[in-house]
Amino acid sequence: MRVYIPVFVVWLIGLLMGLGNRTMAQERPPHFEFGHIREQDGLSSRKVYSLLHDREGFMWVGTNNGLNRYDGTHFVKFRHQRNNPHSLLNNQVYALCEDKRGRIWAAHENGVSNYDKTTGRFEHITTVDNQPLGVCKNARCDRAGNIWFTSRNRGLFGYTTKTAAVHYYTAEATDRTGGIRTLPNGLVEDPDQPGLWMAEAHGLRYFDTVKKQFITYRNNSRHSPVLTPNDVSALAMDGNRLLIADHTDHSILIYDLHGQRILKRIRPDSPQDRADFFGSSIFVDRRHNLWVSTWGGKSFHINTRTDRVTRLGHAQSEPNALGSDIITSAWQQSDGTIWLGTVNGLAYTNPERALYDVYDLEALFPALTDERGIMSFAEDPDGSWWLGTSIRGLLHYVPATNRLDVYRLPEQTAQYPWGMPIIGLHHWGEEILVGSATAVYRFNKRTHQFRSIALPPSARSVSLRTFRLVGNQYWVFGDGKLAFAYDMARQQWQTFPIRSASTDPRFVVRQTLLDRRGNLWLDIHPEGFARFSAQKKEFIVTDAGQAGYEATLNSLTEDRDGSFLMATDMDGLVTYDPVRRRHTVRVENEAMTFSQCTAAQSDRFGNTWVADLNLFSVITAGRKQVFNFSLPINAYTTIYSTYLFPMQNGHILSAQKGHLVEFKPQNLRPAHRPEPVLLNRLALNDTTLLLHSPTPPIRLKSDDNSFMIEFSTLAPSANQHYRYKLEGYDGWKESGTQTNAVYTKLPGGEYVFRVFAVAGDLRSLETTLAIHVDTIFYNTRWFQALLGAVVLALLYSLYRYRLRQSARLHHFQIQMTRLERDKAEIQYHNLINHLNPHFLFNSLTSLNSLILTKPKDASLFLRKLSVIYRYILQNKDSELVSLQAELTFAQNYIDLQTTRFGEGLHISISISPDSLTQRIVPVTLQNLLENAIKHNIVSDDCPLDILIYTETDRLFVQNSLQRKNFVETSNKQGLNSLKSLYHYLSPRKVTVDETATEFKVSVPLL
Repeated sequence: MRVYIPVFVVWLIGLLMGLGNRTMAQERPPHFEFGHIREQDGLSSRKVYSLLHDREGFMWVGTNNGLNRYDGTHFVKFRHQRNNPHSLLNNQVYALCEDKRGRIWAAHENGVSNYDKTTGRFEHITTVDNQPLGVCKNARCDRAGNIWFTSRNRGLFGYTTKTAAVHYYTAEATDRTGGIRTLPNGLVEDPDQPGLWMAEAHGLRYFDTVKKQFITYRNNSRHSPVLTPNDVSALAMDGNRLLIADHTDHSILIYDLHGQRILKRIRPDSPQDRADFFGSSIFVDRRHNLWVSTWGGKSFHINTRTDRVTRLGHAQSEPNALGSDIITSAWQQSDGTIWLGTVNGLAYTNPERALYDVYDLEALFPALTDERGIMSFAEDPDGSWWLGTSIRGLLHYVPATNRLDVYRLPEQTAQYPWGMPIIGLHHWGEEILVGSATAVYRFNKRTHQFRSIALPPSARSVSLRTFRLVGNQYWVFGDGKLAFAYDMARQQWQTFPIRSASTDPRFVVRQTLLDRRGNLWLDIHPEGFARFSAQKKEFIVTDAGQAGYEATLNSLTEDRDGSFLMATDMDGLVTYDPVRRRHTVRVENEAMTFSQCTAAQSDRFGNTWVADLNLFSVITAGRKQVFNFSLPINAYTTIYSTYLFPMQNGHILSAQKGHLVEFKPQNLRPAHRPEPVLLNRLALNDTTLLLHSPTPPIRLKSDDNSFMIEFSTLAPSANQHYRYKLEGYDGWKESGTQTNAVYTKLPGGEYVFRVFAVAGDLRSLETTLAIHVDTIFYNTRWFQALLGAVVLALLYSLYRYRLRQSARLHHFQIQMTRLERDKAEIQYHNLINHLNPHFLFNSLTSLNSLILTKPKDASLFLRKLSVIYRYILQNKDSELVSLQAELTFAQNYIDLQTTRFGEGLHISISISPDSLTQRIVPVTLQNLLENAIKHNIVSDDCPLDILIYTETDRLFVQNSLQRKNFVETSNKQGLNSLKSLYHYLSPRKVTVDETATEFKVSVPLL
């Protein structure tokens, strides 16, 4: 029994110490937050085999269902098409590389292929020396620009780009099967020597690309310590160091190629992980840390500085975990973002630019989350943190070592076995000042002992609510109109009044604030704000008008402009200017995620952080942008309050129940300008143009004047946005996070699309694309010029036509005047003829003789003579009369002439009945008869024969020709005037035919 007493005492002492100093410690693993891109985001398959970043800036992703080109937002997919020999060779894309011409080489299940960006076509190599290649899982472009690839069944092949010849290299001269089974991720180029390192199931191999020889452990003329028969499964290069996954030794071997010595071997600590440490892929980031995956389905992160191996697990409950157990390939961007190809899509993270680190105290102390968790914070000069909890006492956490110590408060109750909730924590020398609702303690950091500070009598009945250390004075406030200040040096209490006229029984000091000028402020409910007056030794209310938001105020801090920042339950973030006494309310409809918030804090850059549970909004300096996000913790509960505390390093610490989240505001600001924007595709109505850099000018038809341009950057920063314009059409547009630009019904012309990314105060270089849109023919310059020429020609022709018409009109007017004159002249001559004294004398003589001999005939003669003159007078102004009327008139004239000449005049009429309705110039027949009688001899001995007849729309007057030697009253113009008159009325002419025996005049019938 005596033997066990010392052991029991030691155990009892340890138990008692544990009640006051519960210690849990384990080294804190590195924390990574991963984003994910999967099939629902556009990836052709979640199973990724290979990654490649090309010279243009695009990322190519090889999957088990095709090849993808990714610009950060949009995927372009390439797949095998059975009827297209220039499509992808096979949808299984195991490896990728790019040659110096920019062609993308892909290794497939049945050979290799290359994609020419200029033609958009794939060319394939499936056989060498009439033998099928089989499964190819490695492809590498060397410094000379030649392509090397391996076949699992045959070995190593080299493609010379200058000659386009493929050469096959056997391991042994007599071995036609190749003798090599190189695993995926097992082919790397030596950084200095012209050679390749190959991971093979029977040892590491080196291939001299000049001598075309293999070097193994069997012919190790270099005496290299890594050329052994050990099973090697994967390789990687880190500068001049070769990294080898040694399956036989269950380690990652780091080999110095210059010194030809093994620097170290790294193995997992866990025996199970070590047994499964059969590396399938190795990736080295720019900090020389390793990302390793094994054929056993495990992935690890290795810190090569400390050789710590951390398992990267896949957990469905952690959406920001890796998301897969296997890493197949990787690539790191210039901004530090690491892209990982996995069997569950793409994963990406940026350890260098992480916005926050999460400290999982719940894993160290599960009881911490029983109620509201962590409530208060004080930072120790040694970098450790002191934390006050709701029901689990005082915590001391060392972030560097992930060590957590728990201390119970002295006054425990049944409800609070670890002590009352700790509301206030302040660092004072070697002590921590601890404030609860009923007591104030001094905790010695060295002895871990609590010592109570006795409250003044007037404070013992007060429920304490808030604490503040100002210089040597420790201020305590509660639900009364008194403030208590404890002088740490003198160890004495002083009491100061809060001058308020309020009689509200709910009067309570909820928050305190020490502004940059050294003024101590109180937030009093329901009074407003009060400030301490050192002269009057009291708190004076400065803003007695209680605003609506003050009823739900949760936190009070100051921004860099001197305004108060207040988180409220209903009005979101409220900013109050104590000088002007103005407040500004910013709620969720002003781009914030929420209107209820429990904490607000300003950082050293002027950004404002607002939190509610695991939701956050960051309002950038100048209120230009709002960045919203959520933390991947505490999604299962809302029974807690979020707190934000400023840290000495400029960071902001958030208490999230059982977690602490350290935000790094500097990582909101981009470390360098954003990557240039990638132009991905130009989509038309019926086709899509794949864009490459540099892209030649795009020429579009006139009916392709509506299109969409896709653009993006890989892994944009959190607050990145885009600006673009189509030069020649519109001005700069702010697109936010939208990554496409749409234009419709553009007029033809020359345009330049310009776009750049903006992150904070930095902007990327402009990316441009020249676009020519054909002009519709009727809008082209040549057509408009031709149209103008035609219009001018038409106008000129019209002008000339008008001139000609005017000239013709003038000519016609002259002609009409002349014809009118001729007509009048003819009519005058007709009248003269009929009124000719000889005709009248002859007619009167004939009348006289008839009166004496035949009175009755004389009367008839006289009537006919009067009818003749009446007809002439009636129709002297008429242009045309019917042939019937003219014949009736002419018959009277014929009767008179027959009476006069008797048997000396023979007149015959033969008129077609169809011609009687046709028209003729008045007195035409009389003129023609008068003309015949006047110019020919009429006597019984030599009678004059006159024939009047019609034929083919013409009237003929024909007489026998027996001319007189002298014609009285003839001016020889009668027929000419008649011709002119008919020419005026019709294009058909009056014709005159004369022979030796007869004279005939033809007049057109109109």
